[in-house]
Amino acid sequence: MGKKENNHENGFTIWYAISFALQLGFIIAVTLIGFLLVGYWLDKVFNFSPLFLLIGSIIGFIISIYETRHILSTIIKK
Repeated sequence: MGKKENNHENGFTIWYAISFALQLGFIIAVTLIGFLLVGYWLDKVFNFSPLFLLIGSIIGFIISIYETRHILSTIIKK
């Protein structure tokens, strides 16, 4: 029985790790792409070439780092 329970626990940790990686990837991708698209749109509206695109990429990068740090800190505390 011990071996069967160990396989079940290993399967759970693998799926947990996969879902965690997908969650982090989704947060990073959506944040960066979202702010890049908003920056691109603002550049087109106000006729500034790369200004808002750069600002959007910097803001998206900072927010994705913050969210990643927040998620990792809750996992580490457990």
